[in-house]
Amino acid sequence: MKRKMLTVVAGLVLTLSSIGATEKLPNTSFNPFEEMQKMQQEMDRIFDNFNQKMMKDDSFSKFATSFPTTPAVDLKDMGNKYLLKANIPGSDKNEINITTKNRVLKIEANTSKEKEEKRKDFLKQERFVGTYVRMITLPDDADADKLKSDYKNGVLEIIIPKKKK
Repeated sequence: MKRKMLTVVAGLVLTLSSIGATEKLPNTSFNPFEEMQKMQQEMDRIFDNFNQKMMKDDSFSKFATSFPTTPAVDLKDMGNKYLLKANIPGSDKNEINITTKNRVLKIEANTSKEKEEKRKDFLKQERFVGTYVRMITLPDDADADKLKSDYKNGVLEIIIPKKKK
């Protein structure tokens, strides 16, 4: 068995040395990080090209607005209370629903299209129409049962008092 293995290894060494004698390979070292960077650059180029084509094609314009959107939120500790601000543009105050359960605050809001009109002067529609949904886990000391909210100019403000110690 050992003799067969030695014969196979010797044959490989002779084959490889004969290839090296006839053809010199460039003396370069392999850098896996450099190869990964090259692949990343190529993928970026492919996606940039794809995105440019999608932006030019109006048939994909409704694709982005067909899914619920998560509004941007700020949560600030104000000492004896928390202040949460959420961007919810285009929603009616009556279309905003705030619920809490097990320290999770859920904000849902709907926006709807104005009366549909077929007009020749309407070139493009990009404003979001649909449902906003955001869920946030509140800190342990937040008293979610006593929260108060206000909605002005597309910004929802929620004041959440802290529990008394």
